[in-house]
Amino acid sequence: HRLAETMDLPNVSLRVVPFSAGLHYGLVSGPFTLLRFPVNGDGQPMEPPTVYMEGFTGDLYLDKPQEIERYDGAFTSLWGAALDHQGTQNILRQAAKEFSR
Repeated sequence: HRLAETMDLPNVSLRVVPFSAGLHYGLVSGPFTLLRFPVNGDGQPMEPPTVYMEGFTGDLYLDKPQEIERYDGAFTSLWGAALDHQGTQNILRQAAKEFSR
């Protein structure tokens, strides 16, 4: 219930990739966070984009342009395979009903 409610916040975008989407980059890449930072007065990012990944033996930070490009592509692929806002909210609410029984 809480995830579905959180989706109504203006600064939250949450999407579910259904099993019916089949193979997608999320299965290959594993969980990751793509960090983008604000721009300074010159319009340049204050810090370079960075990919953050938690690992079993430690954390990993990637910031080389080709690494960022790969994870940008993975994110774009995931976003394209995911349900839209309403579809995601519906599936979360349905799952909440099933778990509350």
